[in-house]
Parts: sequence; structure tokens; C-alpha cells
Amino acid sequence: MAYDYFDPRLMPQRSPLAMPVQFVDGRLAPARGAGPSGIWLRRVALLVATVVLTAAAWTAPFELFAGDGLTPLEIAGLVLFGPLFVGISCWFCSALAGFLLMVFKPRSFLRLEQIGRPARMPRVAMLAPIRNEDVAAVCARLMAMDASLARTGQSASFDFFLLSDTNDDQIAAREHAEASRLAAHGASAFYYRRRSDNAGRKAGNINDWVRNYGGAYDHMIVLDADSVMSGELLVGLASAMETRPDLGVLQTTPLGVGGETLFARHLQFGIRLYGRVATAGVAWWTGNESLYWGHNAIVRVDAFADSASLPRLRGAAPFGGDILSHDVVEGWFMRRAGWGVAMAPMLDGSYEECPPTLVDEAVRDRRWCQGNLQHLALMGARGLHWLARVQIVMAAMVYAAGPLWFCFMAAGVALRVQQGFPEAGEPWFGGSASQLFELHWSIVLTVVMLFGPKVMGMVLILVDPAERRAFGGIGALSAGFAAEFVMSALLAPVRMLIACRAVLEVVCGIDTGWNAQRRSVSRTSLAEAWVAYRTPTLVGLALLAIAAPFSDLVIWMAPIIIGLLFSAPIAVVTSSVAAGQFARRLGMFVTPEEIASPMAVDPVVEVETEDVVQPTYA
Repeated sequence: MAYDYFDPRLMPQRSPLAMPVQFVDGRLAPARGAGPSGIWLRRVALLVATVVLTAAAWTAPFELFAGDGLTPLEIAGLVLFGPLFVGISCWFCSALAGFLLMVFKPRSFLRLEQIGRPARMPRVAMLAPIRNEDVAAVCARLMAMDASLARTGQSASFDFFLLSDTNDDQIAAREHAEASRLAAHGASAFYYRRRSDNAGRKAGNINDWVRNYGGAYDHMIVLDADSVMSGELLVGLASAMETRPDLGVLQTTPLGVGGETLFARHLQFGIRLYGRVATAGVAWWTGNESLYWGHNAIVRVDAFADSASLPRLRGAAPFGGDILSHDVVEGWFMRRAGWGVAMAPMLDGSYEECPPTLVDEAVRDRRWCQGNLQHLALMGARGLHWLARVQIVMAAMVYAAGPLWFCFMAAGVALRVQQGFPEAGEPWFGGSASQLFELHWSIVLTVVMLFGPKVMGMVLILVDPAERRAFGGIGALSAGFAAEFVMSALLAPVRMLIACRAVLEVVCGIDTGWNAQRRSVSRTSLAEAWVAYRTPTLVGLALLAIAAPFSDLVIWMAPIIIGLLFSAPIAVVTSSVAAGQFARRLGMFVTPEEIASPMAVDPVVEVETEDVVQPTYA
């Protein structure tokens, strides 16, 4: 590999490691270690509970519609409702399992205090792949981790690598200057290199490091540009991997931190509120077939090199070419080779930043949508564990659910309009009370399923005095919970249409490209919001016009109509730092991490300009 910039003082001696490209059609190797006992019983229990709940919700509208024969619209509504509720039921049952475990068996999940120190600390590489990022912010986070590691006394076992795919020379010059400063003043070793050939995007960046330097390290911890991890967690992860030689990946659950806008604060509060309930449930039934998210996880270097170099898919993007959401596929390929991929939802000290605005979330989700749908090409790949195929379908449904919900909503509105106005003497909703209940109780059940995990997270905090205080007390917690509920409800229909557009673009062959993610605060202007959300606004106006003559339809559609009609102003207000600060003064969206912030960075000693080696470009 040729590099645009290579300073021998900023890179260690090469230690090559073979990393052969894998075939899509491989062989499922025997597992290297036993997974959790009774894992098949857990999966059967989840399946049965999901089917029972789906049947319960689906039966009422079926009986109502089938009473006088099914019309094409009714058949369409029932067909759409089935797969939608399967996903919701599975999500709810999984979270419920996590909730029950956290209540009755809280020690069943790996925690830092349970991890002993090995006789020999392994060599760990901290990899920070970057492309056109705010390098000062990235390096501030790396310095925070370096300072935290220094307090554990294990800095010598960890080396940091700033792996650049930047295609802007001015940004690259700043990267080199910051890397020089880190190398001069860090407790751990800091290294930097910039690729001239960006083949394979982020996956190619990581693979290049493995092939050239991976032989010197036992494990690597892959970071995103906005990742922060405590020194205690880093040492704990390295120690845990030494006690589990069967594991290829141990994935942590990052919590949101550093949010300044109202939008980011609402996201990180929600993640902190119910994120662990959800991931605890997923960890319970996936066992050693969990997901690798590509960041804030420790990976066994030999296992990764042996099994995780991904092939290019046939055809052009968006369905062919480089695998976009490569991390989960790397996890599936490692599992195919027999390595365990496990999740540790209760390990403290793993953090990341949330998108600052709704516009930025949409850009990120557009990229994820393409990656998730691209994975459908792997459904027929030989050798994948059967659960990987289930996860491929579930990941695709995350975005396919948007168009399905829109079609289901359209069918429901059409059915109500087709029913017409109530005749004289009939109730205002156009039928009997029992018919109203039969028609709408499954919708209420849907809302309960969607928001149930949030309530579970709230309950866990309320029963823990220390957690209640960390969230600012019952008053602040309740205010934040209510505000998060309202914001999520208002944003849900907008996110539905965003998913519709993303899926449509991918199906039409539009590639998302490879651009840097905007992580810093940049308030959305009303003009930008209107351009981004004029379609949701117009859809909201159309729904209002259709529903206006039917009072029952207006009542049931009100959250959707309001969210769509005011999508542009909502995007503007939630992108405001002032609104985020105002919410915090009111006690809303306060998280424990804001009190003891993991983002705190020790002052970095400035170095003289002449001490910084200037980069040269080939």
C-alpha cells in the first residue's frame, strides 16, 4: 500500500499479518466454545411470544372485516399489518426479557467488577479511522481516553492509531499536526498514516492496518470519530477477551453524550433511559451470535484477519460493490468461522455522540438504509449461521417498515372514507362501540408495544435511588420522560417518510456516496428545513384535508398530522442549542453522564511549530 503521507516517526515497525479475502459462499465452522446454556429455549420462547402477540393484535381487525366478506382494501390492510406487528412484537418481547433479567437476575450480565486481570496484559491497538473529520475534536477524545488509561497504569499495553482516508490536503495537514502533538505528549503511543488509495472505504482502511501492523497486536478496539471509552472499560475488555478464547468480538453498548441541541439531548436521554433494556434482551437471545456494530467493540486480531476480509458484491452500487454496512457482515463471517460474537450491555464506560439535528440523522439513516438493504444479497450465502439470515431480514425491515406503515396508513384512511358519514342516529364514529373497540384496540396495543421499553427503562431507574438522583430526581426524570415521549411521537411520522424516501432511492439505484458525517452543532435554518421536509408537510396537509370531514379519523390521525404539518418548524427548533440549554434548565433530558462527563479532557500541552513535522504528499 502506498500512502499520501508517511512519517516514520509516527508509525511503528511493520508487522504484517495475512488477511485473505473471503468468499460469499463459505463453510460454517464448528463453534470454538459453548454458548449460553439453553440458548435454543430462549429463542423458542421469543418466537412463541412474538407469534402469540401478533395473532392477538391481528385477530380483532380480521374478525371485524371478515364479518361481511373481505374487500380488496381490507385484505391489503390485513396483509400489511401482519409483518409490521411481527417486528413490533419481537422488539417488545425482546425488551421485556431484558427488563425481567435486569430486575430478577441483574448479575447475569458481564460487569467490569467481575473481570479479573490476566497474568499478562495483551497488546491492544486503538484504531480511529477518519475521513475529513474535525480532527481537533477527534484528538481531544483520544486524549481523554489516553488520560483515563494512564490512571489505570496500563498505558504501555495500548497503542493509538489515527488511520486517515481524508481526501482534503488542508485537513490532512491538521491531522498530521495533531498526531504529532499526541505522539509527543500521550501516555500511550500514538501513530498516524494517510492512505492514497481509499479502496474499501472504512473496511478497507481497517484491513490495510491489519495486513501491515496487525501481527504485533492481540486485539484491536475500533472507534468511531465520536467514540469515547473509559480506561477502566478498555482494560476490562482486554482482560475479558483473555478469559474467553472462543470470542472474536465483544461488543459494548455506547451511551449518548455531549449533546448540545435539543434534538441530540432528546436522543441521548432516550438511549440512556431504555437502551440497556433493549440490548440486554438482544444479548439474552442472540448469545454468541450477536451483532458487531463496528465501533466501541474489542476484536481479536487473528480471528478478524482469518475470516473478515469482505469481498465486493457483484454489480454496481447501491446493491453491489463495496459492502457498505460492513461491520455486521464482518461479525457474521467471523461467526461462520467459528468465533463467538457477543454483546455486553452492562459494561459501563462506552460513549458516542448523537446526531445534532434531524437533518443529520436522516443523512446517517440514508447510509444505513442502503447498507441494510444491500445485505439482502447475502441471504443465499452458504455457511452463514441461520440467525444471521434472520438478522438480515430484521435489519432490512427497520427501513422497509417505513413504506409498509405508509401503505397501511393509506389503506386505513381509504377504508374509513369508503365507510362514509354516519347515518342519522348512528354514533359519530360511524359504527357501534364494540366495532370501534375492535378496530382500534390493536392500534393502542401497537403504541404500548412501541413505547413499552421506554416505560420499562423508567421503572428500573425509579426503583434505584442512586439512578434517580443521577437523573436529577423524580421531577426531572418525569419531565424528561414526558418530553421524550411527545418528541418521539411527533418525529415518528417524519421518520416514516424519511425511510420511504431512502428505500425508494436505493430501489431506484441511487448510491449514497461516501461523505463525512456532520457531528458538530449546525443549526438547521427554516429554508433548509423547508427544502428537507416540504414533502412531509404536504403529505400532512393532504391527510388533514381527507380526514377533516370525519371526526374520529381526525382524532386518531392527530399525532401523525401534527408531526407532518409542523415537521419543518420542529426540525428548526430541535436543532437549537438554546432550546437544548433551556430544556436542561427546566431539568429535562438530564443524564448521569452530564454530571461526571466522560468528555472531560485534560489540558494538552502546546508544542512549538518547529517541533511539528510538516507532511509531504506524493
